[in-house]
Amino acid sequence: MKYYINEIIKNGNSPFEINETCDFSELISTHSDIRKISPVKITGEGRLSGENVIFTLNITCDIILPCALTLDDVNYHMEINTTEYFTFKQYAQEADYDYDINIVKGAYIELASVIWQNILVNVPLRVVSKNAHERIKKKGDNWQIVDENHKEDYIDPRFSKLKELLKK
Repeated sequence: MKYYINEIIKNGNSPFEINETCDFSELISTHSDIRKISPVKITGEGRLSGENVIFTLNITCDIILPCALTLDDVNYHMEINTTEYFTFKQYAQEADYDYDINIVKGAYIELASVIWQNILVNVPLRVVSKNAHERIKKKGDNWQIVDENHKEDYIDPRFSKLKELLKK
């Protein structure tokens, strides 16, 4: 997803359309929580504004994440709307801007790395599959899952002798 600065300048201030699909399946090995990713659909537009290029993007994909309770695969649909700023000023520094800006060092803008960053930032920390609560074990030897709404005054049998001491 390379956009050459010379071509952008040649088009002038007229916006150009972006409608691409990108495959990031090789990069998921760098992120342990993402098990699988569908081809990423990128739509939007880019436009020249002085020595800056502004991309307004819609990023859509499906990722497979592990369920926090059962570790089963959970399909998570992502739809990200973002605006990305790039500058090709010769002596530009990030500190000169009030907003996040990407400084272009070469002859082209590489949009794929910025899209991958947006996907990683928007990956949820925890997902739970729809039937996870039915599948997990509710009770075992000397333990059980207690729901906050149905809490009972249960005394562990190991502490029952202490209750007798309190009655005295």
